Amino acid sequence: MRIYRTTVDGAAVFHEFFRTWLLPVQLRHGARLVGRWETEDGRVVAVWEYDDRAAYDRIQAAVSRDPDARRAQEHRRSLPVMLTEQEETFMRSTL
Repeated sequence: MRIYRTTVDGAAVFHEFFRTWLLPVQLRHGARLVGRWETEDGRVVAVWEYDDRAAYDRIQAAVSRDPDARRAQEHRRSLPVMLTEQEETFMRSTL
């Protein structure tokens, strides 16, 4: 699970950047997005599903090597500041 706190004007830019630049790369390498929500207090919560921690590590490594991910980060530098905080937590099912 990733939780982001957006700037006052950054949420719309962040959502568009995510949909256009980040999501396609993640999906191409096997990440599964369960859902993504915006809270009333300006946070964005994204829940991703992976088979296990090893699968997460493997997918993240592939994403980081992907030229499109590098281009996305280059593009991000041209955008206004979108985020003030980011938190990531790895969860395991109890079912």
